Amino acid sequence: MSDRNGFFEGVFFGAILGAVLGVLFAPHSGEETRRKLRDLKDENQDLIDNTVDRTETMIEKTKDAIEDGFEKLGKLIEENKTDAKASQKKAS
Repeated sequence: MSDRNGFFEGVFFGAILGAVLGVLFAPHSGEETRRKLRDLKDENQDLIDNTVDRTETMIEKTKDAIEDGFEKLGKLIEENKTDAKASQKKAS
């Protein structure tokens, strides 16, 4: 279900991006263009805030997963060093 939500969010943000680009390239004055962009932002502030929160959460989870992976990798390396030393002693 979350894949569907991500897809629809992507479609929605694509539409917003298209609208922003359309406003930017429309033949209006700078003042009118800025007003339209401000209005577009204000209309979608809840969605923007939600997306920022979700992105920050996803970044934090990714950092945690990377740190856990490095910890596990470090432990495996230490175990292999210990096993290698033990094997060398038996071979001697």
